[in-house]
Amino acid sequence: MGKLIVIEGACDGIGKTTQYELLKKRLVNDGNSVISHHFPSYGEYQGVSVEHYLKGEYGSPDSLSPYFINNLYAIDRAITWHTKLKNEYKDNIILLDRYTTSSLIYQSALIENIEERKKFINYVIDFEYKKLGIKEPDLVIFLDAPFDLVSDMRKKRKQNDGIKDDIYEKDISLMKKIYENAIFVAEYLKFSKVSCNNGNEMRSINDIHDDIYRLVKKKL
Repeated sequence: MGKLIVIEGACDGIGKTTQYELLKKRLVNDGNSVISHHFPSYGEYQGVSVEHYLKGEYGSPDSLSPYFINNLYAIDRAITWHTKLKNEYKDNIILLDRYTTSSLIYQSALIENIEERKKFINYVIDFEYKKLGIKEPDLVIFLDAPFDLVSDMRKKRKQNDGIKDDIYEKDISLMKKIYENAIFVAEYLKFSKVSCNNGNEMRSINDIHDDIYRLVKKKL
């Protein structure tokens, strides 16, 4: 029986991709068959509309409907699932760097009313996992650390996956709002949280990885 595992983060720069790569390597070394994918699908046809959006070509996030924005990402996920991942799920571990979980965090962040935000979250879950027929995660690992600490790390990193200085990274107040909403969504949907800090310092990459691996082993 396959498993679908998602690595998600409270905000960009927390080390999500690093942990994704470490987990993939360890799972393979332990003899597991792993199929991995990073969302959005940069450089692939199904991710083109997302790339245009992140460059600001459709407008700023607060000028667009979260339902419209979600659809851009949802099409990417649906095409990728039905053409690449679906047939692999039965016999493999599907490991994803971001997924529907990111849209739940990012697109609901601009909905101020809590009840309306929950309605949007519930809509996306029903739309993607039931209507579009992509797989709901078996495990969502949520990496968390204080926003200011992660922001300092993000400023120091040499490169960013995907679109450099995208419409989110240009707006620090928006990033803070997304961070606060990520904490809300993680609690609301009961993601498996891993704390990446010890007080005012980040924990070592290996210590964080060991916590993640323990969570994964419980699901295998």
